[in-house]
Amino acid sequence: MIDPWYTKKSWAEISKSALINNLDVIRSHTKATGTLVAPVVKANAYGHGDKLIVPILEDAGVTHLCVATIDEAIALRQLGAKSDILIFGTTRCEHVPFLKHYRLTPSICSVSEIRGFADESIKAGGAPLPVHIKLDTGMSRFGLLVDTRHKVETVEAMLAIAREPSLMVTGVYTHLATADCDLGYVSMQREHFISTISSAESFGFPRVKRHFASSAAIPGQPENHFDMVRPGIALYGGMAGPRVPHWTHLRPVMTVKSVIEEIDDVVAGTRVSYGGTWAAPRDSRLAVINMGYADGLSRQLSNKGCFYHKGREIPIVGRVCMDRCVVDITEVTDARVRDEVMLFGEDQYGRKDASDITAIYGTIDYELFTGIKERVPRILVEDQ
Repeated sequence: MIDPWYTKKSWAEISKSALINNLDVIRSHTKATGTLVAPVVKANAYGHGDKLIVPILEDAGVTHLCVATIDEAIALRQLGAKSDILIFGTTRCEHVPFLKHYRLTPSICSVSEIRGFADESIKAGGAPLPVHIKLDTGMSRFGLLVDTRHKVETVEAMLAIAREPSLMVTGVYTHLATADCDLGYVSMQREHFISTISSAESFGFPRVKRHFASSAAIPGQPENHFDMVRPGIALYGGMAGPRVPHWTHLRPVMTVKSVIEEIDDVVAGTRVSYGGTWAAPRDSRLAVINMGYADGLSRQLSNKGCFYHKGREIPIVGRVCMDRCVVDITEVTDARVRDEVMLFGEDQYGRKDASDITAIYGTIDYELFTGIKERVPRILVEDQ
């Protein structure tokens, strides 16, 4: 790969030290309960690059990973991942041969899946297929329902899965809907989770790994830890509920940078970019940044967002284009062509959290991270 600085293109620096720091912060919250930490690395490790992230996590002692699809799980195995890999959501029972070959654990989310997984496991031969059972305790998305109307049916389904000789239940879990905003609802989900599992265990369901907590339900909430926690956004230094005090020491793992491609002086009144939505209020100096919405710079940042040049804000003016945008550098007199600029992250001049950017156009860190496109290369940096 050609050095992106040399090509005057955008790139994303992935900090090894920040990733390890964040894993340590998460582990500090689970140390007292001795809970297993299973990082969520779906969606290409939240856009950070799973081929960079996973080896670092495994070198740091991680033994369990979570993804969203069988394709993601197989890709991790092909990259050399050794950890147990849990697939969230649904997986087709026809894929059991792949699940066994790559040592992957699917989720059973409905009664209708039980027979298919059991039969396909018999056909594939070998050891029983490990599975986790997904309970829907209030997210209303995937899983066996545990409300009063469906609880008995769900307990019976759990027992039926456990009785299948070609299947081996190794975990039961649920997903929280309001971990970052409504702890009362979390408490309700926890009660349903515990009650359903306890009912199943009273009829002989085995004691298996239970997991419940995503990032926001980890700090200061040992009652939510159970046997395993599944940190996602916190691992990458993104906003996972209130940052103070629990997440104060998280660091951004991804720093997105670009370069100044061209500088021009324009007179007052000059209109900029498509539609001419911004006109220079005075004689101005403008710079073209080699990043646009095809790289993941949201068009909604037009006339709103900014880049940072040596820690100083340089506002985006006019509409963000597919490959480039324009910034006003009138007040930054030392800016030069080929200078680096930062969109978000951390450099020697300061820090700009992803949440500060996403607040401008009403979205969340997750979308910003995963929205940084593939043509923006991820580069591992060994900073301290």
